[in-house]
Amino acid sequence: MIWRKVRDWLTGRRKRAPADTMPLDAETAARFENAFYQIEKAWPSNDLSDVADLMTPHFQHHQQRILSRYQRYHKHNQLESIAIVSTELLLPEKPNHQDILVTAQIRDYFTDERQTATVNDQRREAAYIERFSEIWTFKLIDGQYRVAHINQSL
Repeated sequence: MIWRKVRDWLTGRRKRAPADTMPLDAETAARFENAFYQIEKAWPSNDLSDVADLMTPHFQHHQQRILSRYQRYHKHNQLESIAIVSTELLLPEKPNHQDILVTAQIRDYFTDERQTATVNDQRREAAYIERFSEIWTFKLIDGQYRVAHINQSL
């Protein structure tokens, strides 16, 4: 039964994987990298107000709710050693939307402000730099592409 679940999950993952991609043009790559690094660096502060202009209002509100929940439990999601490995534009493009497949690496762990520095350092040391892939959906609003969704289920 476990093997069947693993097989089904892997099959579903292949179905979710993007089929047609193309390299990003220089302007789109620069815009994406700027948004990616700014949003990822703002995340540990539990406040996305500084990067709200990079996201649609709905997406910013949704992400801020997640961070508010962390804050209630005195948690901070620490993100370190952030590096983009590759980016690709998913095809077909939709009008006023761009889906960008990003592969990156990051050290991702939680600290708790109620814990000692030693405990939080142990959490940091236990976290590895890991590679991940996501699809970032940008929506054109008032002449500016803004992040409307991030699909982390790849």
